[in-house]
Amino acid sequence: MPTSCCSDTRAGTNTFFSKNAETYLRRFRKKGLRKEQRSLAAGIAAVGLDDRSVLEIGCGVGGLHLTLLQRGARSAVGVDISEGMILRARSLAADLGFGDRTEYLLGDIVAMDAGIAHSDIVVLDKVVCCYDDLDSLLTVSLGKAGLVYALSFPRPHPFNRWGIACISAVGGLLRWPFVPKWHDWGAMLERICTSGFTERYASQSLFWSVRVFARA
Repeated sequence: MPTSCCSDTRAGTNTFFSKNAETYLRRFRKKGLRKEQRSLAAGIAAVGLDDRSVLEIGCGVGGLHLTLLQRGARSAVGVDISEGMILRARSLAADLGFGDRTEYLLGDIVAMDAGIAHSDIVVLDKVVCCYDDLDSLLTVSLGKAGLVYALSFPRPHPFNRWGIACISAVGGLLRWPFVPKWHDWGAMLERICTSGFTERYASQSLFWSVRVFARA
């Protein structure tokens, strides 16, 4: 998943997620999509999925966009800052028979902006809390979305905010390669709506919120 444009931060995020990539892949093969991913897939399908292109930013091992292909999407591009995640996403796509309908790009979506094509559907699953410069991430990702913009993010609740703050503080002291970020999620949702999107689907779990928007 991308984080900031600072090279050492990108390297830390790459290290963290690449180290855990095989665990993510094994979990998907065994259990399928996580609850929040199932909600994203359901919300996107409710808006319209058939024969549409997908761009998943912070694609991980690819389970979500590959599921969307299984359910009717035409093609998918996965972008991730983690080399380990990209390698496993390519492998999983080939195993599921989608090698010719997928493309994988390694890097920071903000830095790669000009090289990324527009897609009908843009998805960011648990990505906005992994990125320092949320404003730039929103600018680029919203600009790539033709019809649907879908994302999951930490549920705006004081307990969740406190938890992320504690993790970030401990991680900073211990020099962890990656720590999550807390942003103004209300302002983020307002930004999406003022960019020409209307909320069409919403759900939440104890920690995560899911929103799916369609162009007004």
